[in-house]
Amino acid sequence: MPTYVLLVDWTAQGAQAVEQTVERLERGSELGESFGCKLEHVWWTQGGHDMVSVINAPDEEAMVAYTLAVVRLGNLRTTTLRAWSTDEMREIVGRLPA
Repeated sequence: MPTYVLLVDWTAQGAQAVEQTVERLERGSELGESFGCKLEHVWWTQGGHDMVSVINAPDEEAMVAYTLAVVRLGNLRTTTLRAWSTDEMREIVGRLPA
């Protein structure tokens, strides 16, 4: 199952309702499950982004659909990064010509 790292930034709407951030995360996690996605980790952060999440998805299409569904609620914007494990990267670099 592919893994994704999401860099999350609150919109003005999301920041104005910051006290609801944990509840929004819980609802967002449930929404993700409807697409077959599983929220593995989440951290609220200081600096360039408000949150960082790690999500496993059954495929890229499910991840895109989930991200679109969450973003259209208006509380956040995301930058989505596909992540590879050590074993996955070993297989990828194993394909390089000698």
